Amino acid sequence: MSTLTTNEIAAAARLRLALSRVVRALRRQGSSTLTATQVSALSTIEDMGPLRISAIAAQESLGAPAATRVVADLEAQGLVERAIDPIDKRASLIELSALGRSTMSMLWNQRTLEINRMLEKLTPEERATIEAALPALEKIARD
Repeated sequence: MSTLTTNEIAAAARLRLALSRVVRALRRQGSSTLTATQVSALSTIEDMGPLRISAIAAQESLGAPAATRVVADLEAQGLVERAIDPIDKRASLIELSALGRSTMSMLWNQRTLEINRMLEKLTPEERATIEAALPALEKIARD
């Protein structure tokens, strides 16, 4: 592990703060009544396909009881459905329902529009700088 300079530490702190504020602004945007945890769980299911609750818990860094409650709430809202695991008939897989897919599509569209509004406030040079940083940010997000 490399030793970070004072400037690198300060840059990391600025990045953390900026990303936190952007994410907070996006979460406030839109008409969703879902919690951040519910949206994150739906996003995980959307990205990874049908999952067992234990896999959702692991991906979301939740305990099993918390993941079970999140899934139960999403199921009660009609956003996810349970399917029999074809490998282990005793287990269930959690997948997005049609309503869940349309809800996520609407939410992503709302948040994309909000990011566009944020970007419109920047100069063309600032937007180009953000665009140039996207591959590095995507790499961080994947890791």
